[in-house]
Amino acid sequence: MGASVPTSSTPHQFSYLQFASILLSFFLSTSYALEAVSNTETDVTTLYQQLQTQNFTKSVFLENVPFARDRVRINFGSGMMYFGEPVAGKIRSAVFLGSGSIQASPPEGFEKDNVRRLLKAEEISSDFKTIVLRFTDDTADKLMGLGHLQQSSVSDQLKHLSQDLCPRLLKETGMNVSARQIVSIINHEDPGIFLAQFDGGRRGRFTYLFDPQSRIPVNSFGINAGEKGLIFAYDENIFANDVWLAFYAREDYDKGQAPYSDSYNLVDTSHYALSLGLIEPKKALDLTARIDLVSRMDALRAIPFSVGESLSIYDDERRKRQLYLLNAHDQDGNALAFLQEPWEGGFTVILAKPINAGERITIAVDLSGDLMRQVESTDSFYPRSTTNWYPRHGPLPRCPFDISILHRKKDHVVTVGTVVKEESAPDQKDAVLTQFRMEKPIGLATFAIGPYEIHKDIAKQKDGTQLPLEFYSMPGGRMAIKEDFILAEMNNSVRFFSNTFGQYPYPLFRGVFHPFRFGQGFPTTIMIPAADSSNKRTFSFIAHETSHQWWGDMVLWRSYHDQWLSEGFAEYSGMLYVQLRDKTSGEKDLIRVAREDLKNPPLTLTGIGPGRLTDVGPLIMGRRLETRETQGAYTALTYKKGALVLRMLHFLFTDPTTGNGQPFFDLMTEFVNRYKDGTASTDQFFALASERIQNTPIAQKYGYKDLSWFYRQWVTESYLPSYELNYHIEPNPAGGALLKGELLQKGMPDDDKWFMPIPLVVHMPGGKAGSITVAALGPQTPVNLKLPAVPEKIELDPDLWVLSDKTSINKR
Repeated sequence: MGASVPTSSTPHQFSYLQFASILLSFFLSTSYALEAVSNTETDVTTLYQQLQTQNFTKSVFLENVPFARDRVRINFGSGMMYFGEPVAGKIRSAVFLGSGSIQASPPEGFEKDNVRRLLKAEEISSDFKTIVLRFTDDTADKLMGLGHLQQSSVSDQLKHLSQDLCPRLLKETGMNVSARQIVSIINHEDPGIFLAQFDGGRRGRFTYLFDPQSRIPVNSFGINAGEKGLIFAYDENIFANDVWLAFYAREDYDKGQAPYSDSYNLVDTSHYALSLGLIEPKKALDLTARIDLVSRMDALRAIPFSVGESLSIYDDERRKRQLYLLNAHDQDGNALAFLQEPWEGGFTVILAKPINAGERITIAVDLSGDLMRQVESTDSFYPRSTTNWYPRHGPLPRCPFDISILHRKKDHVVTVGTVVKEESAPDQKDAVLTQFRMEKPIGLATFAIGPYEIHKDIAKQKDGTQLPLEFYSMPGGRMAIKEDFILAEMNNSVRFFSNTFGQYPYPLFRGVFHPFRFGQGFPTTIMIPAADSSNKRTFSFIAHETSHQWWGDMVLWRSYHDQWLSEGFAEYSGMLYVQLRDKTSGEKDLIRVAREDLKNPPLTLTGIGPGRLTDVGPLIMGRRLETRETQGAYTALTYKKGALVLRMLHFLFTDPTTGNGQPFFDLMTEFVNRYKDGTASTDQFFALASERIQNTPIAQKYGYKDLSWFYRQWVTESYLPSYELNYHIEPNPAGGALLKGELLQKGMPDDDKWFMPIPLVVHMPGGKAGSITVAALGPQTPVNLKLPAVPEKIELDPDLWVLSDKTSINKR
């Protein structure tokens, strides 16, 4: 990363009528006309049209035929398999009519729990009467070899099933199956993909996808940790898909390690130059994106990009509000073919000629669409899709950005980075061109436009440097906001975290009024509502968003399994700041609320579900914790439990006798320094923590050399133990007193492996108090402590360091 920064150009403008005309032509055809591909060995347009309109030429009779794709087992009981005509020399589609069954066993704990929760079953199993298949692997060859060739007529049912698959999946998931096949075919992917949609059985309609390059799991489901297999079903009650099962390839499980999804990226992104046209934000966002890329493979022809994939199916949002591609060119001005359909969450660009590994190419794409969300009371506008409004290849590419925004003179615009130029737009009356530059590689960017008033301050950092602060607020006539308060909190929190986690990484820090009930933190820029009430929740909220400059921006999560490194770390950062800002009980109140949230029941579509949110699944499942049966689980676990798990690590790195917790902050600073401007995984964080833990007093007392036990218990499992200390005091013949009893640990697995040190505060006569630790190992641990005198009071974890369902103490 770090290509030279080109000068941003004025965005190519398209009138709203032009865009509407183009959009209408999209919707009037099942597959809009692709730009012609000339002087190429393969006419991609023809291939795409052949994939879209399959004609059936062969059929075989299958009876009691077993067939497997990775861990999914299909049995064709009895029926006809119809094969589409060859495309690029091979059969790529088929439809089965008859009867059969499918079984898939979940490979690991959370996946088993997920299947139980969603399907009330131990495995995925169902009968079926139809299957519609798309593939680029050897499926056709294998099935033809297992059946008996027979002539059979093409029925209306067969035609309907074949024609319905792609439009249905486009609408329900945003995936363009034919475009995915094109990428596989012309990039010579090996192995190829396999997709089968089942229907007619007791599970209704559901789909199995095996994508060895993990492209659809990333682009359409946000599953980017390397999982290649998905079984999912669209739920019309939630306007979204339930992922019943996600899994790695069998060989990945055999090796004990799976490549991350981005290891299959076709290109690396080295620079973005984005030009936004917002002269009429009510009508359209016009976007020109110049993307500098470096090929990671030989003979690369097709590059898929995501854009607007998070737009909803509800109210036709993804179809109506998507950014549609108008044209594409390479750096030499050659027009490039592209594939994009209504409802699609992205597009695919076809290169004019193949390029090899290490070759550089710049692709320029013009897009337009009604993407902006207006807040009429403030006359401000925000992208409906705050993080995926610009085209991206692969999950979270990091690179520098140049962003130019053409806008009305009466507005101010804001995005990431620093303003490098603001001037009247040439040849456009009452228009201004504002240019921003972000030189550090970042993974997330957003923007906003409105009649902002810019309020400024300076944060004096520990090393003496001055950090410019800005808050883009609403004019007083539109909304009364205490800008001085917000700027002061931004000032306090950014200095606090600079001192705590390491120097603030960017040249300025700004806040932008964001009239919604949530905040977001982007590099240099946090989006916040009018959070100007002086209380612990406001202090925590602004600090949380500020700390994202470190957690999520400077250090980006590696995959959805690691997102708690951003949100959980930011949540705990807010608690730490409140401890400084609110000297009463503010931090402890936030900790209590977070603990109680974990014990709330999940919500379902029909009301309150069984159990507790903490039981839904482990931290590493990220957004997949949230399903129709477990609403609220993602926030409770990723944010709240994530914060409390980090707090326990803070305790383990603290000297209980002195209260010195500096080793914890040294760990966090080193984590930032080691992974700054890059990504980090949960495994990498715990590897660093394990390097440092053995020198801490608590580790030396109990003899553990790493944190593998802690990682297993609190990150990969979902138990919430309770602790109970039963004790009595008796004289010590050698002087002083003896505390004897037992420490009970309940609510964890039925074995002797669950281990946790817990602080014990002893209050002695004369107002003296000291802190020591006792450790629970298994269900019951004897306690035998020597004390200098008979204590006045004993407290087990009074500062709530250790996450528990309940902590109690009983004197006998």
